[in-house]
Amino acid sequence: MDATIILVGTELLSGMTVDTNSIYMAEELNKYGIEIRYKLVVGDNIKDIVEAIKYGSSKSDLVILSGGLGPTMDDLTKLAISEFLNVDLIVDKEDYLDLKNKYESYNLVLEDKNIREAEKPFGSQTIINDVGMCKGIYIDKIVAFPGVPRELYNLFPKFLKLLSSQGKLKKNIFIKDVLVWGIPESLLETKVSYLFKLKGIHYEFLVKDYGIIIRLQTIDANRSDVDKIILDLYKIIGENIIGEDDERMEILIYKYLKDKNYFISLAESCTGGLIASKFIEVDGVSSVFKEGIVCYSNESKQTRLKVKKETLDLYGAVSYETCDEMLSGLDTEVKIATTGIAGPNGGTKEKPVGTVYIGVVVGEKKYIKKYLFNGNREKIRRLTMMRAMFEVLKIFKGVK
Repeated sequence: MDATIILVGTELLSGMTVDTNSIYMAEELNKYGIEIRYKLVVGDNIKDIVEAIKYGSSKSDLVILSGGLGPTMDDLTKLAISEFLNVDLIVDKEDYLDLKNKYESYNLVLEDKNIREAEKPFGSQTIINDVGMCKGIYIDKIVAFPGVPRELYNLFPKFLKLLSSQGKLKKNIFIKDVLVWGIPESLLETKVSYLFKLKGIHYEFLVKDYGIIIRLQTIDANRSDVDKIILDLYKIIGENIIGEDDERMEILIYKYLKDKNYFISLAESCTGGLIASKFIEVDGVSSVFKEGIVCYSNESKQTRLKVKKETLDLYGAVSYETCDEMLSGLDTEVKIATTGIAGPNGGTKEKPVGTVYIGVVVGEKKYIKKYLFNGNREKIRRLTMMRAMFEVLKIFKGVK
């Protein structure tokens, strides 16, 4: 089975909204061997939406629409599906009662225009929405979801379950992800591409903001071949492998901290709390996370971390010596300190924009290193965050 994804919304064309829905749907569909052949973006125009559905239906087995199911005049997806299939747009009694009950539960008034949220093309199935008003609809190889991401995330797994119950999904697909960080994609491919020669095993590199995923996809019968490739990957690029499948750096560090009964504390200057924010995403991290100090000014570094004024005067805030003293101002078994110039201003010939010092302590081991990162302010700060966590993880793994 293959599919076409159609994203509906003028805000997507104008750049006012960034699409994340198609990324989520494509990754979920790939797990079942459903190939995405096309991705189309159309504005809130009935003619354009119908044309997109017509094109997608002619090119693929499944057409998936996201957006345009709401109660306003520019929500035209259901009408477009009805026009394409030449069926009436109806208000289902059961769907209407469900909608009415939802509005009452939120102490909201169900206005006439909101009844449009209970409309659907005649003959279509509805998919229950637990977190919003509009249900998904499925009819004649066409399925439509609200454009709100959290609603899509609630509905899409239910749709996949429905397809599975109808016997339309492959059940013997095996996917293995290996997450890599600290190596450019081109160099990574040069080092490991020769491993992917076996027929029946598809591989790809997926570049994320948390690393590069090497994805191997095949059928269950080839699992042993995939296992052999994974072992070879560890031999070649083991020091760059973070983990497998859903493992992420912050989760693995949390597990190491729990296992060793260690606490972690952070002194962040240029990262401004990014590292703390990443750790706090982990459920249960309060059991190992003591504090995160955003010491952006020199005064804060002195008063909160006891960095000496003479050190700041002699070496500057962005220096090995200052980073070292920032670490000394923390009192847990695991520590991270960052200080740097994220830009776009503030750089000098001696310390250009992108100059960053990262300090890490894990037990008795200490690591402080100077980096020169390229990119805008956001990228430099994110690279600093990722590198800091990567160095902690490497020490825990015994790589250093």
